[in-house]
Amino acid sequence: MRKTRILAAALFTSGVVSLLSNSVAQTKPTESNNEQGSICVLPNSPEPPTRISPGGEYNPKTLTLRIDKQEPIRWPHEQPVRIDGLDLQANHLVVLTSDGKRIQSFRLKFAEDDHTKLCIYFDGYQGVQLGNKKNADWCRVKVQACWR
Repeated sequence: MRKTRILAAALFTSGVVSLLSNSVAQTKPTESNNEQGSICVLPNSPEPPTRISPGGEYNPKTLTLRIDKQEPIRWPHEQPVRIDGLDLQANHLVVLTSDGKRIQSFRLKFAEDDHTKLCIYFDGYQGVQLGNKKNADWCRVKVQACWR
């Protein structure tokens, strides 16, 4: 009986210590909690598309991109544009508009295995492409101007 009580006390104590160490580990700030993400918007052609995109026809001159409630930016045609200050833990709403009409929208969240630097590309045919330097060769090659 005494051995059972000692064993139960030892198991209880080790469980409490384990629980405390897990909760401390979960509340300790990590590097990723302090970091913010960014997206490099890669330029597309200023010429109207020759093929129809999944979102329908669009006008490159009026194509804009908005993330969450930020001010929309005109889609670049010459140099990439970087959007900084995105919360790595939040879901973000990305909206593309042209001539005042929404042509595509989607939600994104930075994955744990993602780099904090993503690329977004729109060519009017394949629709929006989102990637990072690890999983998209087109991103690795084209974003050098964003993060020098």
